[in-house]
Amino acid sequence: MSPLTFSIIRQSTQLSAARRGTVVMTSSASSSSVADNDATRKDKRVIETPGCFMYSVKGSVPHLTPDTLRLQGFGGVNVSIEQLLQDHQPTGLDKWPFTLSKFLNLQDLILLCDIRDSSSFTKVPFNTDRVVSMISNKGVRRLTLEDYLKVVRAYHPDIVSAFTDSISDTKEPGQKRVRKSVERSLKWLDQSTTLPWTDVGLFAHVQGAQFDQERVRSAQETAKRTGVDGYIIDTNALPGSRDDILKMLKISVDHLPKDKPRLVYGMQAPEDVLQSIALGADLFDTSYPFLLTEDGKASLFSFGSVAAPTSTSTTASIGTATASLQATSISNNAANNRWINLWDDEHSDKFVPIMEGCECYACKGGRHTRAYINHLLKAHEMLATVLLMSHNMHQYSKFFANIRQSIASGTFDQLSQQFREQFGTEPQRIPGEIHEQQRIVEASLSKRNRLDSSEGSAATSGEATPVVSDPAELEALKEARKVEKAQRAQEKKLRQMVNKKEKRLQKLKERELLEQQKMGDSKA
Repeated sequence: MSPLTFSIIRQSTQLSAARRGTVVMTSSASSSSVADNDATRKDKRVIETPGCFMYSVKGSVPHLTPDTLRLQGFGGVNVSIEQLLQDHQPTGLDKWPFTLSKFLNLQDLILLCDIRDSSSFTKVPFNTDRVVSMISNKGVRRLTLEDYLKVVRAYHPDIVSAFTDSISDTKEPGQKRVRKSVERSLKWLDQSTTLPWTDVGLFAHVQGAQFDQERVRSAQETAKRTGVDGYIIDTNALPGSRDDILKMLKISVDHLPKDKPRLVYGMQAPEDVLQSIALGADLFDTSYPFLLTEDGKASLFSFGSVAAPTSTSTTASIGTATASLQATSISNNAANNRWINLWDDEHSDKFVPIMEGCECYACKGGRHTRAYINHLLKAHEMLATVLLMSHNMHQYSKFFANIRQSIASGTFDQLSQQFREQFGTEPQRIPGEIHEQQRIVEASLSKRNRLDSSEGSAATSGEATPVVSDPAELEALKEARKVEKAQRAQEKKLRQMVNKKEKRLQKLKERELLEQQKMGDSKA
């Protein structure tokens, strides 16, 4: 019997398919022995839906300490195996003395384990009938179903995703490739559901890419499988506009059972979350507040109120910032009322909280101001991202709490429309683009690190920096340094050429190995 139960508390009485419920993970007596007799592991752990699994990087929720993490109001954490798996593993995992929850100190939360990172689309080589490709610390790694099951048995998470063929080598695959993806995923799901899972919930991925017929087939066939506790729909790799992606999501959701939770990846911005919930989605991740924090942004949006809880000074500061931030595209993107960018110089003398009335760790009691966080960012102090993440996660948690309340009160549709009218849509985030101030700080740090490195090398070799006063000697010294620099550049170029040749040879070997595997599979 599965330890995971999903209960629908309230179904929307309006036009949308929004529903409020709970995902409950129950730890039985038998699981206590498996979990290293962990006394801190709760018998029941709950995620209220619509809700979120906290997004993690290598098993850690970014920028949050264990105590601030538990202030956020989210009941679960999503961990990706491609980030966590060590190079020598799964070898040696049979010697693990405890579960992954214990290892990560997350015993009081529901832990979900998936193969790939849920926050974005990362291109990797194609999968085969035997292996799934993923990104590791040392490049692309290929994982077999057998190795995956070894990892899952050792980690013993609360929920595990079924081994699946998610298309990651292109965003616009052909229909033949998509059909193969659906068939492989169903085959691997069948192999997974026949295993004697002990106190672990199983979530299955729904495939189909951009082809409606394949999305329907994948959803219907996956729904027929017994032993599946929930479903994952990854929209990160889907092509087209946001409206196109929402239509594809609706096709999948419409053909899934209503009595099991649906976890959606890729719908991160608040308005996308609202539309997904209206289609019947239950669970998401917190990659949106993480991405805001990485950009130095702080949330101002709210759900269920006529206006965001900002003071007169806050509104004035936003208007002032909007008028003067036309130099860069990042600053132009900040000209909205859903968040502010604290890298902007406008906030260097704003001695007010990020958001008036906010009860997060950063804002409560006015203990940290916008000016202070602006200073921390420019000083490259990690406390800046700790405070920003604490605020952004708190606001995202409050956003979902208000959504659940609106479903209970029957006002979800009206408040969703009101939110779109008030806050519009999320400005497009261009990967790799950063604020000009952030670019200056990072360039300065890079230069300082290079200088420290060169000084350290000179100190290690016993060379002293010469003090020269004679102009002729100074000119000769400069010329010698130029020659030395040219020699180092030439050596670097030669090393790069050698590395390229080695990589080319490695790729040829990998290609030969894949061809041999394909030949072996076809013969079999």
